[in-house]
Amino acid sequence: MRRVEIMAAQAILEDVLEALEHYEVPRHYTIVPTAHGMGNTSPKKGDSVWPEENFILIIYCEQVELDSIEKALDLVKKKYDHEGIGYFVM
Repeated sequence: MRRVEIMAAQAILEDVLEALEHYEVPRHYTIVPTAHGMGNTSPKKGDSVWPEENFILIIYCEQVELDSIEKALDLVKKKYDHEGIGYFVM
């Protein structure tokens, strides 16, 4: 069993979910709807200076599903090449 954590701007959450569905990734996940932080793009702090926010999507899956998750995220990254989309597998 693997734990996948995907972090990205709230504005692209629906696109991420649609891409996961397109690649038939099982719809068992948890969404943390508001996450603040800073990565390689502009800070997402939810305040008046940096008003954007991130989400965290957590998926538990088998090793075989990781390829489909990576394909889905690559699809979204192509559409939003200016957004930071991070994911980690544990």
